[in-house]
Parts: sequence; structure tokens; C-alpha cells
Amino acid sequence: MTETAATKPPAGRKKRSRRWIILAIVLILGGGGYFFGLPLLRELEAERTAAEAPVVVASRNITALGEVLPVSNRVTVAAPTGQDAGRIYEIRVAEGEAVTKGQVLAVLDSEPLLKAALAQAVANEALKRVALAARAADLDATEAQLAAQVDQLRVALEKAQVELDRRTRLRDSGIYEDTALVDLRLDVQSATYNLRNTEIQLERNRLRDPSGLRIDQASAQAELDSAIAERAKAEADYAKSSVVAPIDGRILALYGRIGQQIGDSGFAEIGDTGQMMVRAEVYETDISGVSVGQGATVTSRALAAELTGKVTRLGVRISDQSIMSTDPAAIVDARVVEVWIELDQASSAATRDLSGLQVLVTFAAPEGDDA
Repeated sequence: MTETAATKPPAGRKKRSRRWIILAIVLILGGGGYFFGLPLLRELEAERTAAEAPVVVASRNITALGEVLPVSNRVTVAAPTGQDAGRIYEIRVAEGEAVTKGQVLAVLDSEPLLKAALAQAVANEALKRVALAARAADLDATEAQLAAQVDQLRVALEKAQVELDRRTRLRDSGIYEDTALVDLRLDVQSATYNLRNTEIQLERNRLRDPSGLRIDQASAQAELDSAIAERAKAEADYAKSSVVAPIDGRILALYGRIGQQIGDSGFAEIGDTGQMMVRAEVYETDISGVSVGQGATVTSRALAAELTGKVTRLGVRISDQSIMSTDPAAIVDARVVEVWIELDQASSAATRDLSGLQVLVTFAAPEGDDA
């Protein structure tokens, strides 16, 4: 059956229906795209904002192993050296005792023999001093005596010469024969010889060496100098009969025992515990984050509270690690730089009896350090 003109829709109405259908489809697609694309747009905007914002990196702490030490470090008192080094006869100190520089810590069994040798050297020096003084007095007396003899011989020579001249004039007058003047001439010659001989002795007595001493006195002075040197050697040897403290401090450990010779480890270990410090070993990769004046905290299971201090010195060379951790996963062949931290007064007092304690040191890294 064919359509009639009454049932066929108009062309304008048909076009309007198509427009509404297309508009509806566009609205549906646009709305769906908006609702589905909005989260993606928001995410992209957040990423762009985060990229443009400044990067804030949390700082990290630098940690290192360390040990507590006296500020003077630990000093090992070594054994006396030489053939006279004996065995320990007496110990005069105990661990923990405060000592002063030069204080006798122990006496060796070689002390009596070396003391006697020193006494002999002192007596010999005193004897040489007396001999020098006596020699100087003898030389003074001899010089005075020779000077007096010179004066007497000059008078005798002058008298003999006067008598010879008088007799010569009488001979010329015909009163004496020439033979009568022989004895007088011999007297003048003898007086001249005696005077010259005495003057030579006086000149020799007055001769002096470059130091200003008379020759015979210089010989006695040389003997005294030798005696003084022998005494100095005896004093040095006697000093080896005892062990003395090289610094003011405290006995941290005693290694020597009565009846033993002092071994390679020394007799004792001394340190000035009035001010304590920490020697830390910082990894070479972390040393750039440590500087002089920087604060540090020190912790250990042996401490009731954490300690505080400041970095006072940085090492100038990189070396192998010497303070080892008990952690089996720790690096044992690390390269480190030594850093010294001076503890504050309260922390120093808390560690006075803990020299050698292994601790963990924490340095606050500068802001901006990478994590």
C-alpha cells in the first residue's frame, strides 16, 4: 500500500527531529567526557603543581663509632732502657689513683747499685772541685813567690853590676889587675841568668788558655768537667731505677707486677681525666657533613643518659677503621676520618671512670643534606 499525502510527514518536521537527536547525542557525549575526564585533569594539575613547588628534603643524621678518652689522650708509661733496667721491686701507686708529673710510680731492684754509683760520682766531683781550688791557690802562691824572687834577683843583679863597674874604674886607675874582675863578671852573669830563669817561670805561671784559665789550672778544670759528666751519667742511670709519671693524671691501668721486668705493654697507662673527650671515626663519605663547632650527642648502653659535646678538631687524613662494631653486618674495611668531640662539663664528669668506652656519636647534618 502506498503512502498518501495525508500520512507522509512534512520535510521540515523531519529535519527538526534529526537536529534534536544529534543535539541529544552531543550532550550525552559531552557530559560523559566531562564526568570521566575531570579526575584525569585534576591529577595532571596536581602533578604540574608538585613539579613546580620547591623540593624539601628531610635532613639526616650522621652517626659514627667512637671511644671515650681523656683530653690528654692515654699515655703509656714505658720501661727504662739499657743494661741496668731491672725487675720491679716496689709499686707505689694503684689503679684509679691521681698522680702528678715526676711522681715515682715504681722502684726497680737496680736502685741500690745505681744509687751507690751516683754517690761515688758525686764524691769524685767534690774531690775534683777541691783539687781545682787547691791548684788555683797554689798557682796564686807560686806567682807571688816568683814575682818576689824576680824583684830580689833584679836587686842582686843591679848590686853585682854596680860592684863590677866600681872595680872596673879602679882597674882603669891602675889599682887592680884585670884578673881581679873575673869573679865580679861571673857574679853579674849568674845574677842575670837567675833573673831570666825566674822571669820565664813567672811568665809560664801567668799563661792562660782561650777560656781565660791558667794552663795548670785548665788541666784541673778539665778533670772537674770529666767528673761532672760522670755524675750526670750516674744521675741518668739512677733515674732508670724508678718509673715516674710523665704527666699529671690518673692511673687508668697497671700492667707491671712485682718481680717482673716491664714488658712491651709498659708499666701503666695514664690519662688526665679532668676533661674527657670522644674520638669518633666518621666514614669518608659522611665527613663533609661534619664541621668544627658542630654539636654532637653520645650514647651507649653503659650510660644512664646521652652525652653532649662539640666538635673541636677534624683529622687531616683518611685511615682504616680501628673501632669495630659488634654488628656482624657492619663494614669492617671502611675508610674513616678521625673527629674529636670535647664533652661538656656534666658529660665529662659522667665518663671520668669510663675511659676506653665504645660509644655511638650522632652529628646533626646540615639542612638540605640528601637522605
